Amino acid sequence: MSNKKHVVCPHCMAVNRIPAERLGDNPKCGKCKKPLFTGHPVELNDQTFTKFISKNDIPVVVDFWAEWCGPCKMMAPAFAEASARLEPNVILAKLNTEIDQQTAAQFGI
Repeated sequence: MSNKKHVVCPHCMAVNRIPAERLGDNPKCGKCKKPLFTGHPVELNDQTFTKFISKNDIPVVVDFWAEWCGPCKMMAPAFAEASARLEPNVILAKLNTEIDQQTAAQFGI
């Protein structure tokens, strides 16, 4: 029996069960049929953050950023490039701390 991983769709937030050995085969969401891995950081918000982080069996690295933050802007291209290289082993995500203040406050940001 194969080892299945739970992967949350970045488009519709449906939880998908994907055989671990098929993660690199461009799996699609069973609900919306869009790719589960896009090669770009996933945009999270207060409504999607908890489900996306807690339901994924794949590690998720989150960049908490703000529009006014110079270092955030400097890091953004490298973060996007890393996303393309690390998927499907690691998912990179972003959360705008100015817009999604509830989640940012939970982490003392």
